[in-house]
Amino acid sequence: MDRRAVNARRGLAKNFLWTFLLSFLAVGWLTGCGDTNNATVPPPDPGPAPLTIATTALPDGAVNQPYATTLGASGGVTPYIWSVTPALPANLTFNSTTSAITGTPTGQGTTSHTFTLRDASSPIQTAQIVLLLDVNAARIPPTITTGPPTGPPLPVGIVNQQYSATTLQATGGTPLLRWDPVVQPALPNGLTWSAATHTISGIPLAGSEGRSSHTFTVRDSGNPILTASKALSLDIIARTPPNITTTSASLRPDGIRSQPYSRTLVATGGAPPFTWRFSGALPTGVTLNPNNGVISGIPSAAGTFTFTPQVTDAFSLTDPNPPRLSIRITEDD
Repeated sequence: MDRRAVNARRGLAKNFLWTFLLSFLAVGWLTGCGDTNNATVPPPDPGPAPLTIATTALPDGAVNQPYATTLGASGGVTPYIWSVTPALPANLTFNSTTSAITGTPTGQGTTSHTFTLRDASSPIQTAQIVLLLDVNAARIPPTITTGPPTGPPLPVGIVNQQYSATTLQATGGTPLLRWDPVVQPALPNGLTWSAATHTISGIPLAGSEGRSSHTFTVRDSGNPILTASKALSLDIIARTPPNITTTSASLRPDGIRSQPYSRTLVATGGAPPFTWRFSGALPTGVTLNPNNGVISGIPSAAGTFTFTPQVTDAFSLTDPNPPRLSIRITEDD
């Protein structure tokens, strides 16, 4: 083979190698460029959310009553800076950092205030809102009217007898009034307290006899909440029959014919009111009052008169052993 043919072949080989190398580099460059184009690029920072005052109304206040509320906000960048114009009513303050309104208003009325909020973003965001503040007349706190001195006492309870269900009453305050579910201390065994109906009911059990004091509390629905508490006495007695304690000796001194005569029969135990009656004979002209046990009148004849009194209580119980008594009437000297 001549030199010229050998050189031609060598040139073709070199050209092939260079073409292959350039193609390989081109493919790598294109692949690299493709990776760059497909890489994830983070989105631009959207910045802080819009600054917004969330509070749209202020709670009412009352003269000479503590007031407290806090305005709410969202968005922007904290810390916030608050301001208000014009100034709040006398004795109320506004905290520019916490946005709290506190104090005890002294005057009644309605005022309008512009609240401005600025955040710490760059540029600064600003939000404003106009709110009305109503300060009402001084509120009347609730009062429990059941029990002395303004109302009747709690009924007396009888052991093992249904208690006369009693509903406690209260006036004043801002409706609705709500009673605390807990009575301090707890009621006697067998009695229950319903806060929903504010009623005492049940059957007192043995061992609950005696007098106890219990504190009841009622709350109104105002802001702030006003409360009233009252201690009420509750008597529980055992159901025992009455016992006549009057004796013949206690009916002395003797009566005198044609002279006014008056003695009173006495009983202990039992449940008032009592009803009195007798069997036997009273002096002529003398009678027994069935409501109070008073024996009175003007006897018209002398002598000794024997009778047996009997008493009945509110539960129809009687003295199981009534005494036999004597009244002696002497002649008028």
